[in-house]
Amino acid sequence: MYIPSTFLYEVLGSEKIGVFCESNSQGNKAIIAKLPTSTIKAIALGAKVDFHLFTTSRKPHYLALCMRVFDNTSSPLHAMLAQRWQNSNNIFEASFFDTELDLVLFDETDAPIQEGKIKIKTNFRNKRARNVLQNTNLASSNDYEAVNHFMDSVCADLGFDYIPHPNYPIVSFKFSVEIKDIRTVTAIHVNEQGSAHYDVIRDIDGPRQERQIYQSLCLMDDSKTALSPLVTIGKKERELTDILTITQNHQLVAVESKCLQVDKDAVEKPYERTSASIIKHCKKALGQLEGVYKTIKRGERIYDEYDNTLLLGANHSFYGVVLIDEFRPSKDWDEVINLMQTLSNTHHICLNIISISEMIYTMKLCTSNTDLFVESLENRHKACINANTVDVRFINSSLPTMV
Repeated sequence: MYIPSTFLYEVLGSEKIGVFCESNSQGNKAIIAKLPTSTIKAIALGAKVDFHLFTTSRKPHYLALCMRVFDNTSSPLHAMLAQRWQNSNNIFEASFFDTELDLVLFDETDAPIQEGKIKIKTNFRNKRARNVLQNTNLASSNDYEAVNHFMDSVCADLGFDYIPHPNYPIVSFKFSVEIKDIRTVTAIHVNEQGSAHYDVIRDIDGPRQERQIYQSLCLMDDSKTALSPLVTIGKKERELTDILTITQNHQLVAVESKCLQVDKDAVEKPYERTSASIIKHCKKALGQLEGVYKTIKRGERIYDEYDNTLLLGANHSFYGVVLIDEFRPSKDWDEVINLMQTLSNTHHICLNIISISEMIYTMKLCTSNTDLFVESLENRHKACINANTVDVRFINSSLPTMV
């Protein structure tokens, strides 16, 4: 498996999603992508993939790469990113075409969980890309505002509802790709609080997503996180919630994880049906979080699988998170947002619906500080209600930067 340079790994870790390239002094060349785990699994199951390259017809000549993955036939995922580099090792050049490259796919936790080989094929329609790359003085995408304008033009070129910026006329190329020799890599995360491992193909998607977010929450400062904490109601022992984080400042973050199972049938399923499924799960999860809050408010003893007491008492601020694999647009989200607001106002708690990539990215922006993270949950809740959408995305406006 190709191991990216320290520079590229830091850039990869600073992004939610994207495609990167790298070559090294040994002559190895690789395409590296950071994708949702569900999309990575779809690739392993044979989902169609194509590749896009974008630059501009006038200076500065920024460069963007995009992998389009048909993890859902009617609504493919576009993993696009303006490229930045310190040296020529991370500049996409003509030698990446028509040759077998290493392919490494990283998940939301920045773990490499799949590898294989990829060939980006040229034909008579796109072979001019070779001349463009060889004869253009490409610029690293380090100007945040300018790159945003460039990416607006890229999105418009792809057919999204964006207005192209007049200063960044796009030159674009589309390529078919051949992917083979896909192999899953077992991810193992170990920290002081515990360990988690998962295999994207063999594991059921729901428990796998729980382990991913569990290990991320374990890295937060001044807190303790438990996977599947327990409570006894009457004589019956049951799981309180999927994950519970308890901070030193008497704050609780309860996570209900909801994830759609990815299989070959899911790729062909109408997008409206997948959206309806995740919305149904979210409504159920909000009701479950209400139950978690009521249980804790009653002062029930919460404990782990070894019968160690995690929580005893009700004097804690409550933050509930419905964790989803990815956001899927639908007109029916209004009902979910209304329910989220009603429950939050009724119990004076803070509820959110967040994708796993957005939640992990938010933790990074908070530099693992639990106080900042809790504050971000409050800000996200307000933004969701005000904008009437759960698709709220935090950004680091200092990016792109050279690291």
